[in-house]
Amino acid sequence: MTSSTYQYDAFISYRCQEPDKGFARWLLKELKAAGYRVAFDEVDFSPRATFLNEMERCCYESRLVLAVISPRYFESGNTDMEATIMTVQGMSDRNNRFIPLIYEDVQRPTWMYSLVGVNFTDEDPLVPPLDRLKAAMGEPLFGIAASGESTSSPPPRPNSTSASEKRPTRDLQARLMLMQRLSGLPNPQFEQIVFALQPPAGSMPGSTAPLGDRVAALLNWAESTGGCGLEDVEAVLEAILNG
Repeated sequence: MTSSTYQYDAFISYRCQEPDKGFARWLLKELKAAGYRVAFDEVDFSPRATFLNEMERCCYESRLVLAVISPRYFESGNTDMEATIMTVQGMSDRNNRFIPLIYEDVQRPTWMYSLVGVNFTDEDPLVPPLDRLKAAMGEPLFGIAASGESTSSPPPRPNSTSASEKRPTRDLQARLMLMQRLSGLPNPQFEQIVFALQPPAGSMPGSTAPLGDRVAALLNWAESTGGCGLEDVEAVLEAILNG
């Protein structure tokens, strides 16, 4: 694919949960302000298409894929699929288009360690990470690069000492409680939840698989990029239990 046929300067690949989601949205805002055309799931994925097709389309139509790397990134089969798609495409056209953005330290796949990427965890960098990223991206294909520094500060990372540091603990408790409630459902009620939420084909094991495996797969999809979110799972669960 030549530069003239790309539809986007970059596609942001991230795990659709906080704090990764907040950072990805901040990054989208900053890059758009700098003149880049960026593909983002919440904006550019067609509601009428399958998640996998839209993910592959945005990877293919983007000059670069920017991956927000954190422990949560590798918990999602969808973001891992994005990395796989870009690895294959990069090998096929001998053009490395995958840039890891280190948002939180985590053990990465061997092939990813060969990529320098951009480290957003450095507390005192010689060059601001966002400036390094813009330099690596080069001039926008569809606009004029804006000069100057970042227009806003990135949201706090998980290791920040801000008041939001306690949020992961509360989120963890809520997620564990939701998993326990789903795991205690009779199979017919769980099937009603699956039917109501309509996860993409192939994202969950079949009805003969252990219920625990199916619950885990449903929640992983719900929290992934393009998933419905845990709030919708909880809402459907309450509707079925109280209906």
